[in-house]
Amino acid sequence: MGTYIAHTRRKIKPAKAEGVAEADPAAIAARERELAERREQQRAAEERARAEKAARTLMRAVEKRMSPAEPDTSGRRRTAVRAAGIVLISATGGLRTESVAMHRLPGSVGSELWRADVRFETENRVTHYINDPGSPADLDALHAMRALAPRIAEHLFMGPPFDDHIDRNNLVTAQRLAESFMHKSHYTASLAEPEKRALCRSIFDELQHVAAMRLRHLSGSVERLVDGLMHKTRLSRSELNALLASIYDGYEEFRRAEAQRGPSPPGRAAEPPAEPEQLLEDQRPAATGTHGF
Repeated sequence: MGTYIAHTRRKIKPAKAEGVAEADPAAIAARERELAERREQQRAAEERARAEKAARTLMRAVEKRMSPAEPDTSGRRRTAVRAAGIVLISATGGLRTESVAMHRLPGSVGSELWRADVRFETENRVTHYINDPGSPADLDALHAMRALAPRIAEHLFMGPPFDDHIDRNNLVTAQRLAESFMHKSHYTASLAEPEKRALCRSIFDELQHVAAMRLRHLSGSVERLVDGLMHKTRLSRSELNALLASIYDGYEEFRRAEAQRGPSPPGRAAEPPAEPEQLLEDQRPAATGTHGF
């Protein structure tokens, strides 16, 4: 039998193509110079872009530093001032505040008022109503000043307030309370309607003046309350007691001194008291409790 012998392939070097010209050194050098110029242009463009970006960043930083600070006229501060006003007017009448909470309404801009929830104590959990024959006239006066306090405080400490439905509603409430005070403290049966309106208007103006005078006197307490509400959106009862301790103590001392003096003699004992307007309990707007504005 025959024997199989494996054969290995021979690597055959390709023959040089005929007619191929030798490389031109001058053309190669020109091509290298062209590539070097392109790389240099690309590097210069990248450096210029980095320099422009750094310049823009520096300009924004300078503009931010040199621009005047925006005055703090945000809706949060306005709301804090208004809440401080009603809290302080209530404290001057012996009404303690349980809590103050604020939150921003969804979709509102920075200058709009926040929602404020101010909760007060009620005496023996009894709510007093406007034209309630069971409540004293002084209580109507206090509640009228409380209704006027938010707008008065904003006007005193933030400038002229905006006209909105909240203040209009508070104004109507204060006018009705002033009328209730008039019926309980004055004999109006012999007065004509124009005279009653004039008397009610004078009482309303006097209540506005007294509320503004009290808030001016307590401007330091207003600032402390506003600072607290700008730092956190809710003040608890213990925090409010610490901030308003001097006012609460002053009211208690005043009440003790008044009790020692005894009741003052009636000024017009011969005149019968005015009959207050009788309203059903569900028709009387509440004068204490929760205030939101």
